[in-house]
Amino acid sequence: MGRRSLVAVLAVTAFAAGACGSDTGPATPTPNSAPVIADLSTRLIELEERHNVMFGIAAYSPTGARPFEWNADDPFAMCSTFKVYAVAALLRLAERGEVDLNESVPILRDELVLASPTTSYRAGETLTWYDLSQAAIVRSDNTAANMILRRIGGPPAVTALARSVGDTETRLDRWEPELNEGLPGDTRDTSTAAAMATGFHQLILGNALSPGHRRMLTGWMRSSVTSRERMRAGLPVGWVAADKTGAGGFGTVNDAGVVWSPTGTSVVLVIFSRSTIGYPTAAPSNQALAEATTAVLEAVTS
Repeated sequence: MGRRSLVAVLAVTAFAAGACGSDTGPATPTPNSAPVIADLSTRLIELEERHNVMFGIAAYSPTGARPFEWNADDPFAMCSTFKVYAVAALLRLAERGEVDLNESVPILRDELVLASPTTSYRAGETLTWYDLSQAAIVRSDNTAANMILRRIGGPPAVTALARSVGDTETRLDRWEPELNEGLPGDTRDTSTAAAMATGFHQLILGNALSPGHRRMLTGWMRSSVTSRERMRAGLPVGWVAADKTGAGGFGTVNDAGVVWSPTGTSVVLVIFSRSTIGYPTAAPSNQALAEATTAVLEAVTS
């Protein structure tokens, strides 16, 4: 079935060896893992062909679900998923006493950029760093993200945060909104599904942040309003998500975070996608990402 399907099956062994740095590690795959993963691979190929997309997927669970990878080491434009790392870097400054999250920050009209649903209505007023972090994660506010980037030291600070949590691939080079260009083959502002799964695991389920700040970040991701037609549309009944979306040129649609089943199974799930049509203005496919979410979770938890 080609490289992608082979990688998907071999991922069981790779993740079992600790690829995502879990303290406990995933449960040992059951003997029927390979047929289940092969069926999932067939399903993903069908989705890619029907929606004219390419997926990059990593699913990892410290609580018993099967691990899975699909083009997980291929770079994709990460778009607004970077905001989790940017806010995490700000929270780390707060932990060291270098940032007061309650400090009021002026919202300057000439600094507003596109897709700023919170700050665009507060120009000439002030918001706290807490408010700006919430806006960047919950509503994916681009101006808020740029203000946070400026405070933490610019795009290189996001790259540094990624490295500190075991993510060896994510790199941020530009600011909002230019970082959403999504040009295929351009390595700027990219990540891989496997790398981001590693980092998000440490931030949301690990100890990369203090308990209070980890709960704060997770709460904002749980409150996201941008995932309704993406990962959350594909969740089985009763599941919940703490995730961050991203979208950009060339039909880029992303969603990354942690999902939990009603019985407590947690799965770190990263799904990147881009159009295979090759046009900068190619329509993004939220439906493809939602259907991939359903397919992956059904396979790794069956």
